Amino acid sequence: MNEILNRIQKIGIMPVAVLDDVKNAVPLAEALCGGGIHCVVIPLSTCAAEESIRIITERFPQMLIGAGDIQTAAQASLAVNAGAEFIVSPEFSVVTYCIGRAIPVIPVVSTPDDVETAILFGLDAVKVSSAGQDRDLHISQNMYSSYNHINFIPADGINEKNSRSCLSFDNILACSLVVEQELIQAGEFEKIRVLATKAIHTMLGFEFTHIGINLSTDAEAEKTAGIFEEMFGFQKKSGAGSVFAGTAIECMKPPYFGTKGHIAIATNSIVRARNYFETAGYKFNEASAKFDNNKMIVIYFEEEVGGFAVHILQR
Repeated sequence: MNEILNRIQKIGIMPVAVLDDVKNAVPLAEALCGGGIHCVVIPLSTCAAEESIRIITERFPQMLIGAGDIQTAAQASLAVNAGAEFIVSPEFSVVTYCIGRAIPVIPVVSTPDDVETAILFGLDAVKVSSAGQDRDLHISQNMYSSYNHINFIPADGINEKNSRSCLSFDNILACSLVVEQELIQAGEFEKIRVLATKAIHTMLGFEFTHIGINLSTDAEAEKTAGIFEEMFGFQKKSGAGSVFAGTAIECMKPPYFGTKGHIAIATNSIVRARNYFETAGYKFNEASAKFDNNKMIVIYFEEEVGGFAVHILQR
């Protein structure tokens, strides 16, 4: 995949926001960035769209800006000149134009034939239309597994019901998120920030899994786990480097990361979670990363919290 698609994949959510007044461009970008989403697609369907793209590009260089609803090559040219880094279009004539000029483009598809066409064009990703001719296309998970050599951006927004099921497919590039125009027009940007934060946390699905207690010796680890087993019935299970009491208490035989121990937080996507935290300014201990078949499954933050090291864990 190209750099733009890689950035979209790491963010995991691609907001779409219609702007009909340039005064809303900056507060919208501030709200999305404040909520942890450094990306937005501005449909070129209003008179204010082109200038809004230019303003956000200049004021928020860290954001990834796309132009959506592009119907013609001329519109694509205007959007790129305004600063758009990629194009989203339902027209394959526009796709042809963009490919010929090395402009990153994501076609909007509504039928399996559209997906096949995108593959023939050599594209790596498509956005699925929620109003397509084949309604089943954007709600059927069979589509994602059938076309596992191209990436999808489902039109349905991320929610508690679909976050894990969507992210279980490696070829889900990101989930779309429509920013309600009523909120923008009403100046409800704090509400937009809250919704963006909720969308990110829903996608990442953070959940406490266990706490590790640093102990000095094997015998002390066994004894401590045994106490929890005796008190609460948490079954003791010994391993090479630790003894678990149930699933949530890990007694470390030799002390591991953290002054007192460590806390493990599971996530639906460790790659997206890492991008989210790094964008927010957090740093990770690269030497702590663990992999399974070249996929990261564990990594620790550099800073301790209350004397405990904290790591995120791929669910």
